[in-house]
Amino acid sequence: MMTRPLTVAAAQLGPSSPSKAQAVERMVALMEEAGERGVEFLSFPELSLTPYFATKVHESWDEFFEETLPSPVTLPLFQAARRTRIHFVLPYAERENGGYYNSAASIAPDGTLLGKYRKTHIPGWVEPRWEGLNILEKRYFSGGNLGFPVAALPKVQMGTLICYDRRFSEGYRALALGGAELICVPYNTPSFGQPRETGQETSEVLLRAAAIENQLFIIAVGKAGVEDGAEYIGGSEIISPTGKVLAKAQTEGDELVTATIDLAEITALKNKWDLLADRRPEIYHQLIQ
Repeated sequence: MMTRPLTVAAAQLGPSSPSKAQAVERMVALMEEAGERGVEFLSFPELSLTPYFATKVHESWDEFFEETLPSPVTLPLFQAARRTRIHFVLPYAERENGGYYNSAASIAPDGTLLGKYRKTHIPGWVEPRWEGLNILEKRYFSGGNLGFPVAALPKVQMGTLICYDRRFSEGYRALALGGAELICVPYNTPSFGQPRETGQETSEVLLRAAAIENQLFIIAVGKAGVEDGAEYIGGSEIISPTGKVLAKAQTEGDELVTATIDLAEITALKNKWDLLADRRPEIYHQLIQ
């Protein structure tokens, strides 16, 4: 019998649209569908308003970034959230005081900004290293400087990690220690010439292990399909604290992946075996060297 139910969704997106406004139209459609399906909380993928522009050298890049939320182009998302009464995570390219960040905002149905996270671990290089697909995030983004904040939603304590962050166990642990019961992991992950299932498997292994060792739920939501010649792994999914995949995307396009989770499962697990309580931080000195 559920005691703390929450209906959540990963709002997977296919390849980017020609304009931000068209991307927002697609995102609004997913949010409207989520409202019809009783979803209370959803997340969009990394850099959901734009292409994954960090694979190329651009002469200028300000057009990819937002300085304020809601900006004119993102306002329809805020209006849709109000109509559907959905809390949501909006990952986007953020510009603030001359700094450029790969960010995600947590937003309430009334438009209140509940929290913001900036991607901590920045992959790739500043200059291309070879022909073909390069990851140039260090060219466009500074490392996150907000730590690992936990946002207090009405029904859940929620944190965010972005894409490459999921390869670093410290982020999950910091959020768990901050009280997170749910972590959103938006991503744009290319398949790098391998079958996309291979990339999905790598991602899923990391996420399931993190869910188990931190005793929390994870919503992982990605870009899917082929964008500008590069294939993305998609495979958006919702994972339980026991590492079970509760729901997973079945397509390579826009898709709403939903599940009703029971947050009381976390309490039940910790009553049996509270992993955080058995930590030995006094001997973990190497972790901060």
